Amino acid sequence: MPSELDSFQTFIDDILIRNKSVLDQTTKLQDACTHLCRNISKAATTCGCISINAHKQPYPTIEELSMDDLKALMKTHIDGKLCPNCEELLEKEMGRILFYLGAIANTFDLSLSDILTHEKNRTELLGKFSLR
Repeated sequence: MPSELDSFQTFIDDILIRNKSVLDQTTKLQDACTHLCRNISKAATTCGCISINAHKQPYPTIEELSMDDLKALMKTHIDGKLCPNCEELLEKEMGRILFYLGAIANTFDLSLSDILTHEKNRTELLGKFSLR
């Protein structure tokens, strides 16, 4: 039974006509990423539903803390919660990113489900020590 990701990738293959070139796909992906970053900034600067309080992350030596303690120290720098409008805009751009990522995967005959599984396995191998 195909996964939701497989179905989405098949859907992309069925409807994609105009942006078949890998050059179109990569620039569209980059454009969607740019819009996502812009919408995050706008949520803070124009809407104000969130604020970004960025500061240096604490990096004590590993001997001082466990990995769980270190993870708890790391911050997202986001205060507040997205309003429904900003949340919708972020979801839209994330959807576009997934769409063009799927298009690129189709161009190279790759499976997003397989890519996701492989990445999960690579990350699980190192666990918290992958430090992502």
